[in-house]
Amino acid sequence: MKNVFSAPFFPARALVPTAALALTVVLAACSSAPPRSQTPSAPANTAPAATQQQSSKRALGGQIAPTSDTRAAIAAYALQQLDAPYQADAVGPSSFDNSGYVYYAYRGAGASLPRESQAQLDAGKPISLAEAQPADLLFFRVDDATGNDVLLVGLYTDTGEMLMAVPNLDGESGVALLDLDDEFWAQRMVGVIRVFNP
Repeated sequence: MKNVFSAPFFPARALVPTAALALTVVLAACSSAPPRSQTPSAPANTAPAATQQQSSKRALGGQIAPTSDTRAAIAAYALQQLDAPYQADAVGPSSFDNSGYVYYAYRGAGASLPRESQAQLDAGKPISLAEAQPADLLFFRVDDATGNDVLLVGLYTDTGEMLMAVPNLDGESGVALLDLDDEFWAQRMVGVIRVFNP
């Protein structure tokens, strides 16, 4: 595959035991792992039990009232897609583009989020990286090989990590767990957005 980005490739962090343990602890807050949805807007009866119990807490516009259970459900949906292939304009369930991946995770947990990355950036409240919690969105500006500016979005999972559907970078692409301390991402971060409060 041809490299479409001019910057050198970033290393994807392997799921070492400590990272896997940390993510397991985050996901343990959810009473059960949500089933894999076949559409980005999963029916209410396929949502995790913790999310179904919140049906009386739904806010106007179909958004779920902010809870830690909702964050855990979003992270669980996102994690289920680890290693799924990248495909332009795809929103799952078997392949994703960058913004389609976080859209799919939010919708799968019953939370609303715009489809396009710029709208996702505009959808929430800016916060610092130090304040980030699972399901917060991280945004990066990357130049492609032709010099065009591309906005990428990742899903914060744990201290120093994010999940992202990565477009073709040095021949590698797909949903990966990435290290936020990597210089590639640290230099290109343009914002951290909270779509809802914990």
